[in-house]
Amino acid sequence: MSRKKILVTLSALFILAGIAIGTVAMEYFSFISKPLLNNVNITIGKGWGLSRVATELEKKQIISSARYFLLLSKINSKGFVQAGEYRFMAGDTPVDILADLRSGSVVQHRISFPEGVTVKEMVKIMQKADIPGSETVLDTPGLKEKLKISSANFEGWFFPDTYQYTKGETAESLVTRMVNQTKKILEKEWAARPPDYKLTAYETLILASIIEKETGVARERGIISGVFHNRLRKKMKLQTDPTVIYGIKNFDGNITRKHLRTPTPYNTYTNFGLPPTPISNSGREAIHAAIHPESSSYLYFVSRGDGSHVFSKTFAEHDANVDCYQRKKNCKRVK
Repeated sequence: MSRKKILVTLSALFILAGIAIGTVAMEYFSFISKPLLNNVNITIGKGWGLSRVATELEKKQIISSARYFLLLSKINSKGFVQAGEYRFMAGDTPVDILADLRSGSVVQHRISFPEGVTVKEMVKIMQKADIPGSETVLDTPGLKEKLKISSANFEGWFFPDTYQYTKGETAESLVTRMVNQTKKILEKEWAARPPDYKLTAYETLILASIIEKETGVARERGIISGVFHNRLRKKMKLQTDPTVIYGIKNFDGNITRKHLRTPTPYNTYTNFGLPPTPISNSGREAIHAAIHPESSSYLYFVSRGDGSHVFSKTFAEHDANVDCYQRKKNCKRVK
């Protein structure tokens, strides 16, 4: 081949190479600037290599090319892709997606537990949210010891609140956070207790759980606490329905006189003092109210039917209030 032909061939090859490089460059820059059209969730598993991540992203149509995504990751080589659940939003580019994967910007879910629910009810909420291990968490061997809980059960130790969690977090992990939160709040409230406060920290949780179940109007927590403290001090039975209900297996929602007369460890109509464990899980306000009861001479209260209560100092006054608000008669006797 003559020198002239060689030069022509080389020139042609350079031109073709230039065109190819230009085409790749154009496709690459088009790729990295192409926005996602829809919101998409994807879970990146532990141990996934970058090639698998790129393939899964392309399969889910989050990116248009696994090959160019790998090139992008090599050019922007800082950091590693982290496992977890991600939510990419419409408008995100491959550059944004790679940045999220490397920063670990995983989806944060929320789960809420109302004040005054039992641990069994909390477990049902976890099950509904598909938290792994929810079904057996209360029976996890050694969990109470690990969390340094010496009481008979977990009741009272799960702090009711809204928690953020990531996909895959276990029920044991969530329970640990709830117990630690209860301990933190109880410790803080306990440190500020009055000098003449008589109950132990655990008895405070028990009383707080009763206050939580009896209170329908937030402003009444302190005065309801005062009633129970007054009755404890006078060695009167607490006679509170929620404790009785807690001790009834398969309660159908209708409390009867037979229930009130049937002895169980939680029946405060037949037993003196506090029940053996909390009957629900209390919020900060109920714990605070248990430690800081409102001073009064009240020994009784009855529901008005709207969440609030009428308080009284004597049984005669209380009986008149019951007549009016429960039996719906003789309301003129109530002051």
